[in-house]
Amino acid sequence: MMIDRVYQTVKMLGNSEVRGNFKPADFDKAVYNVILEKFEEYPFELNRALNRQNRGLIGGGLENIPDNILEKMQHFSKEATLVYASPSFTIPSDARDIDAVIHLDKNEIVLAKNTSQFNHIKNFKHIAPTIDCPIGLRIGNQIKVLPSSIVADVKLYYLRNPLIPKWTYVVDPISEAEMFNPSAGDFQDIDMHPSEEDDIVSRICIKMGINLKEADLQISATNSETQEFNQQNSN
Repeated sequence: MMIDRVYQTVKMLGNSEVRGNFKPADFDKAVYNVILEKFEEYPFELNRALNRQNRGLIGGGLENIPDNILEKMQHFSKEATLVYASPSFTIPSDARDIDAVIHLDKNEIVLAKNTSQFNHIKNFKHIAPTIDCPIGLRIGNQIKVLPSSIVADVKLYYLRNPLIPKWTYVVDPISEAEMFNPSAGDFQDIDMHPSEEDDIVSRICIKMGINLKEADLQISATNSETQEFNQQNSN
């Protein structure tokens, strides 16, 4: 399981720095923080990769970086049939980013950018919403849809919130060491694409202070990342 491999790797690197053991609860917090960081970075990475692809700087096949990023994002993709509670539909509690809202599996409900745009379309007779061309407005965890005759058969395609990781364990009565226990009821593995494991380890180490005492190495790594970013955006 990814979370135990990451835990043991971070523990090994931490011990190599003679920093002693760390609490599982602190590890869980660091992992979740890294997951949220990477989740928020995906749209920016995808946009940057698409811009470079459009300029002919990225190839296809295994070099198709936009597709690789999309695959990582699709780890969080989900579909749900929305429940109508007059006068709107309720969005699932785990929804983070909306991809599309579809009526009758064919008509996309175009979401207005704001209330002003929604009201403008609603009141303008030449572009008034119809069953074939419906519109919607997100208000908190609700989506208001027009025409008002739409009260069912609405599906939401979205990216869900990442699950909160938890490295569960039991304490060995002899050594008093924490022993991994994936059978615990509250166990939760790292909720990310498997390809992210190495980067997750690196980021957790940084957050937990491992190797930070070697300032030259840390500065070098930071400068390298900055240089790569600048090169990608200047080409």
